[in-house]
Formats: sequence, structure tokens, C-alpha cells
Amino acid sequence: MPYSLTFPLDPDEADPLPPYPGRALHALFYQWLAVGDYSLSTKVHDSEGPRPFTTSPLHRVNGQPTIRFTLLDDELWPALSQGLSKTPTIEVLNRPLTLPADGPRIAHSSYTELSDGRTDRRIQLRFLSPTSFRSHGMHYPLPDPVLVYQSWLTHWNTFAPEELRINVALLDIVAAHVAVGRYDLRTRLVDLGTNWKVVGFIGGVQFNVLRARKIGDEWLRRLNLLADYAAFCGTGHKTAHGMGQTRRR
Repeated sequence: MPYSLTFPLDPDEADPLPPYPGRALHALFYQWLAVGDYSLSTKVHDSEGPRPFTTSPLHRVNGQPTIRFTLLDDELWPALSQGLSKTPTIEVLNRPLTLPADGPRIAHSSYTELSDGRTDRRIQLRFLSPTSFRSHGMHYPLPDPVLVYQSWLTHWNTFAPEELRINVALLDIVAAHVAVGRYDLRTRLVDLGTNWKVVGFIGGVQFNVLRARKIGDEWLRRLNLLADYAAFCGTGHKTAHGMGQTRRR
């Protein structure tokens, strides 16, 4: 089942960090996994396809600096949990950080629970960190509905149980029936480290499902469940480095 792990940090320790320590947090995830099960960490690192986790930028919740990880493959949870329990302090970009003594705030939902999707015809999203897609060898910083849903669908079909996987015909439904209704977006340049810079979009988008009666409630539920899943899987390119953090409003 997908997990969300939120770590409030000590402001004095975290304030010197850059807002996008994505590569360092990416490495930290593998460090935790290796402490719990080194061979599993190596296997996950060397595998192709979408990463089974995301990281967030450094952001503030009620004024407190916070980082967030999500986990998409619950087979990794025992090793990750063990690694977390053995590392009460960590280093991010050579800065020591003290983790909460009672562990991270954990939220999780099973793939079965997520599959009980709503039938909303307006899907409102907020892209919390710069979001971009790889298209024709370039970064594409626009919320094209097909690219957005293709990103979510790829993650879902990679990590959800086989019996819950969704037919890729959903993308034809998106192309024919999902339109951008409104948006409030701006682009932002994010430095992922070692002069690796990417332009992405942040802000709010509303997708409208047109002629919903024609596609039926079953497809409508699938459109909605993937929008709910976005909070765990992120959207687009480099979600394991802090990009594409997404929340459904």
C-alpha cells in the first residue's frame, strides 16, 4: 500500500539547507533501505522503470521545516522501517539533522481502498513542486492531461496488484474527454544540484471531464482514483528528486 512519511525538522538545523535538496534526499532513501536490507536496496537502485518512492522539497508546515517521502511498493516497507529505526540522526548535504523521536507522521492507503474512486467530473489539483515531463527529448512544463494521466497510470500499473491494474485505453478516454478547465500556474527553475537545472510549473489546475455520461461511471472512477493516487506517486519527471509533488484539492 502507498505510504506517506512526513518528517518535521528542527528549524536551526534545517534552515541552512537549500529548498530543493532532491539528490541528497534521493540518496538518503537508498541509505535507509540499505540499512534494512542491502541487497534489496541494490535491486531497487538498479531496476528500470519508475522509482517506487518520491521525495519532497524542503517546505514549511505551520512554520516548521518539513520533508516528505512516499513509498509506492509496500514490499519495501519492512526494510525501510528498519532503516528508519536505526538512524535517529541523518546528514543531508553535510548538515546533521535530528529526526523526530517518535518517528515520522505516517499516512497510508491500500491500492484496494484507492480503487474505490469517486465520480467527480471536475478534478482540482495543486502542483506543489516544479513539475515537468520528458517529451521528444525535451522538458515539457505544461499540464497536458494526457501526459499527467500517463504519468499516474504508469506508476499505478507498475506497483498496484495485478488484479487492480487499469487498461491503457484510459489514455484514449483522457485524450477525448478531459480538458483543462482553468489554471493558475507559473514556471519555476529548480536546481537539483551540480548545475542540473530544470524548469517546471507549479500552481493549480482544474481538469473537466466532458461528456461524462458517454464514458460511464467505471471510467470516471478510474480517472478519479488516479487523481487521488497522485498524492503518493507525484507527477511527471524526477519525482524521486523532489519534483512533481501533487495534491488533489
